[in-house]
Amino acid sequence: MARSRAQIYQKWSFMEGDPIISSAIGLLVTSALGGHETSGDVVFIEKTPAAEKDKRLANMVDEINDDLAPLFNRVAYTLAYNGAVFGDSYARIYADRGGIRDLYVDELVRPPIVQPYEKGTRTVGFMIYAGDKMLERLDISQLARLKMPRTLWVPQFQIVEKAFRTALTENDMDKLPVLPASIGGSFLYQAEEPYDNLLASLLGLVGQRWMDSIDEQMVGVNLETMTADQQEKFLTSIIGMLKLSKDRAENAVKTGQPVMERIRHIIPVWGEKQITRLDQMQNGRNATISVEDVMLHAKLLSGALGTDLSMLGFSELLSGGLGDGGFFRTSAQAAERARVIRGALSDCCNAIIDIHTMHRYGTVFLPSARPWSINFYGSISALESERQRTRQDAMAAGQSLIQAIRDLKDMGASQDFISHFLTKQMLLDEDQAKMYSQIANEPDTRGKRDPRVRLSGSDETEDDE
Repeated sequence: MARSRAQIYQKWSFMEGDPIISSAIGLLVTSALGGHETSGDVVFIEKTPAAEKDKRLANMVDEINDDLAPLFNRVAYTLAYNGAVFGDSYARIYADRGGIRDLYVDELVRPPIVQPYEKGTRTVGFMIYAGDKMLERLDISQLARLKMPRTLWVPQFQIVEKAFRTALTENDMDKLPVLPASIGGSFLYQAEEPYDNLLASLLGLVGQRWMDSIDEQMVGVNLETMTADQQEKFLTSIIGMLKLSKDRAENAVKTGQPVMERIRHIIPVWGEKQITRLDQMQNGRNATISVEDVMLHAKLLSGALGTDLSMLGFSELLSGGLGDGGFFRTSAQAAERARVIRGALSDCCNAIIDIHTMHRYGTVFLPSARPWSINFYGSISALESERQRTRQDAMAAGQSLIQAIRDLKDMGASQDFISHFLTKQMLLDEDQAKMYSQIANEPDTRGKRDPRVRLSGSDETEDDE
């Protein structure tokens, strides 16, 4: 069902405070940004090959790196984290004629209070909620936006139908209407249902434990043949003993000191038992909630977030060091999401640099002509692991192919036989099989040596050769 902007952001803000979700988002962000092993820098502004050949452009990129690299490294984690949670993230830009002086990414520009406006797919301005009936307007030179790709549609109340039709039918980009941007791009949207189920199962499990911790019984007191005064004194004595036992247990829990003495209560009995114990109070629960119920929803939640559950506080799932597919660095899904974060952060950094060059140098480069490139320290570990594994598999397949061709040649197989075997049995393309089968016509040079070449350090003479 469609929800309002405030309802969607309220839900995601509540989920953001959960330790499992915050840990998962933190893992995705740190795997995307990496970090230099000594300086801790995560964003690097480097010269393109074209700028290396132009001294003026090279000096400009060096100045940009000196001015903005420290700012980027300070705000990169916050920008990426908020972008992964809310789908958008913002940085307030403070600039003068010398360029950008500072970037602010904290509470005053938190995504739930910022409404971006777009013209087509271009961000053209912002409205910021600053209190009751107070809205502040900022343009793209004052506020930078990190926009995550919109891969899933989040049902929400939309713009009026007339403006929507105009945006679809207009061909001229300059005539497109300025419309409020929709919410999207968050990693939390597809995790809402697993999170709700996990929260319900946790509350049920904790509530069950609380209910089971209550030991309540019904006690019957026989007051037959007693006078009214005796009945009152006897009930007062019984109630006092029960309250004293309750206070003693409560005090032991508060002070953390166990009761080391034996406690005895004396109840006079005549005729028949004065106190009769009835059945224990039942809570009416027909079924119990086990930890397996919680783990099921926790696994679904971690899968929706793209991280391994063993990295979110469930280390007992690890086995054999990294586990059966354990660390997040072996998770292809985490790697792909980390790459999405990198792309969005790179676009945001480029937009900020454009504002800087406009103020300081009076020029803005086209995206294809920028003399700089935004790079990150090292590669995403999960992608690197998959790349190395693919390379090793390819090398192993190549070695097997070479061994098969060698065996066929040693058998004395003809070129046509080798080509047919490679095509039908090893499923190679026909043109590749023909090329590889030419080895049958080549002379066998294994174990032979050019007689004109003398090995270094050899004791053999020319006559021996």
